Amino acid sequence: MKRLVLLSCVALAACSAEVQPPEPPVVPVSAESPMPKVRNMPAVPTIGASNVSDIDFDQYSPALAGVIGLTEGETRLEAVDKIRLFFAPEAGSTILSTASATFEGDDNAVMLFSVKGLPDDSVKAQEVYAVFTGPGGANKFNQSLAAYGMRIKCYRGSNTTEWQTDLCP
Repeated sequence: MKRLVLLSCVALAACSAEVQPPEPPVVPVSAESPMPKVRNMPAVPTIGASNVSDIDFDQYSPALAGVIGLTEGETRLEAVDKIRLFFAPEAGSTILSTASATFEGDDNAVMLFSVKGLPDDSVKAQEVYAVFTGPGGANKFNQSLAAYGMRIKCYRGSNTTEWQTDLCP
């Protein structure tokens, strides 16, 4: 009888032992490893300027940027909020690709904002610049908007590859 109880205990102990899942294989990752592909990921727009001297401000239109509602003299914080809200997609719309660059100086700053993937059948992309003056550093958000402009790329018309300041057809 003791033997039967002992065998029963050993059998129950063997049945209740936890089974550990096998360890996943270790795959080394290096800086050269390719990034995983993501479906339906829109291309990220690039800013074509690596420094302020690359920007041709004459290729932008202040009148075209009028739809944003910017006003010279408003603070950097106010102007950036208006630009970001202008580029923000409406609820339920497609994903927009945006990029921005900031070039900080001691007493000024230049910011570029770019967007593409707009839910528009004529405008392919938009780019806005804003120049701010005043002390930088901790006070940079109080800098004043000194100049701004916009340029666009179109889906239709004679120029569908270059930036322009004319409205798209």
